[in-house]
Amino acid sequence: MIYIATLSGGKDSTVMLDLLLRNGYQVDYIIFNDTLDEFYEMYEYIDKLEDYFYMRYGKKITRLKPTRSYEDYIFHIKTRGENIGKISGLPNPTAGYCEWRRDSKIAPTQKWLLKENIKNYFLYLGFTLDEKQRAKKDFNLAYGGLPLFPLINTFYMTELDCKKYLLDRDMENPLYRHFVRTGCAKCQYKSDKDWYNVYKHYPKKWNEVKQLEKKVKNYYIKAVSYHIFSNYRTVKDMEILFSNQDRQSSLFDFSDEPIKDCFCKI
Repeated sequence: MIYIATLSGGKDSTVMLDLLLRNGYQVDYIIFNDTLDEFYEMYEYIDKLEDYFYMRYGKKITRLKPTRSYEDYIFHIKTRGENIGKISGLPNPTAGYCEWRRDSKIAPTQKWLLKENIKNYFLYLGFTLDEKQRAKKDFNLAYGGLPLFPLINTFYMTELDCKKYLLDRDMENPLYRHFVRTGCAKCQYKSDKDWYNVYKHYPKKWNEVKQLEKKVKNYYIKAVSYHIFSNYRTVKDMEILFSNQDRQSSLFDFSDEPIKDCFCKI
């Protein structure tokens, strides 16, 4: 059997992988799915992780990419189903299922497995004790293989445990300075707090969202969805909200103390 570990760059999957390797568990491949819509800090962090895992454990990271971009997905004209002839439009947080995750993560992984002729394998997934119920239903053979949850069944780690593990070793992803969770730069499931920090600290990414919304609204073919924010809010709605929060000494503010990611204590 082949053992594959999924690495997102978030705290849970990073801790899971380090614990597996540190304790001598079999890990044949480490997979990072590049959605082509990541923050630049994520790429820098994955590079640091790869240097560390290779230096300490002799392991490299396999980086997979989708065949089309995030924007291609948004403006793809549907050729079947009830929305035939429409573009997908902006991914909506009320949809309950992220098609971009399917295209950018699941499909590239399945394609890679086929290319490598890997048929029988275990898949390590970084769910914590806080996510027992989700682990039972989520990722249910989405990638194929047999799922393993070492943070739940072997190391008994909560999300707070994972955060402390990385902080104690000065190896936390610097994106946690601004975000509660890591993920695609324009993930529709971001909280208002995380969207605020895109607006505040990543103006280029925020402008990309603004331009995509404008382009979708002006598109000559109807879109399935015109909203990327919860409760069908627009970019303008969010900017008004964030501007008001700034004037009120925003409850969204984070500490300016930089997160250390020098890997000095490992």
